[in-house]
Formats: sequence, structure tokens, C-alpha cells
Amino acid sequence: MTWQDDPEVQRQIRINAARGKVLRSTVLWMPLFLVTAGALLWFTYDRAFNDGDNGGTWFLVVILAIVTLLFGFQAIQSLVDYLGEPTIERGVVTRRWARNDSLVLRTHYVRIGKRILRGDAYVLDNIKEGDYVEVTFYPNSAVLIWAERKEEPQATV
Repeated sequence: MTWQDDPEVQRQIRINAARGKVLRSTVLWMPLFLVTAGALLWFTYDRAFNDGDNGGTWFLVVILAIVTLLFGFQAIQSLVDYLGEPTIERGVVTRRWARNDSLVLRTHYVRIGKRILRGDAYVLDNIKEGDYVEVTFYPNSAVLIWAERKEEPQATV
């Protein structure tokens, strides 16, 4: 048995990879959010108190507000996940699918209850629709860390 076959080693590799995904998302979206938030504040102040002397218009303020909201949503949820701990849940897989998110990347998705989680092919390799699983994931960005089939608990009468 090699280290590639050891489930604990693979689990730790997946935990580090998922944490890296969340960190990359934070590093990508946070500067964009901060720049657009700063521009929004500046041009709002310019339009409201300087009558737009520095180029501020209400149209620009509205566009910056929308873009800041979108960048802020991505940045804050990634930051909260990076600073927080992953969540563990159990449930039945109601749907499993994959799609190409870009020309070269194929992303795999799984739906457990009302949550849709995205992961990679390795983690979701033996998971099918109808399986009872225990999943570890980051709740805000829905990044799946680990999924493992479990025995479904027996219903008590």
C-alpha cells in the first residue's frame, strides 16, 4: 500500500486543496471589492457634495453599487469560509451531475437536501444518486472537501 492509497492521506490532501480554493477565491475577489467600494464612496461623495466636479454621475454611482455588491458577495463569503471551519452534514444525494465551467475545467456537483455542493471527480467518484453520505464542506462558498458513503440510519417507530 502506498501513500496514494491511504484514505487519511487523501482526505488531508483534499482538505488542503479545498482550503486553497477558498483562499484563491478570497485573493481574487477581495481586491476587486475594495477597489469598487472605494470608487463607489468617492463618486457618491463627488456627486452628492461636489456636484460631480470630478466626473461623478448618478449613473456611474448606480453601476458601481451593483458591481460592488456582486464583488462583495463573492469576497465576503470566501473570507468567512477561509476564517471559519468546515461543516459536516449527512443526507441523501438527490442529484449528481457534472458540467464544463470553462473550456478546460469540468466541475462536479452534488445536491444533498437543499444544498448544492461543488467538488472534484476524485471526491465524488463513488457517490451516486440515492446514496446516504456524510459530506464535509465550506457552507458559504459550497466547496466540497470530502464525501463518504454511510449506512442510512434506521427509522425508529
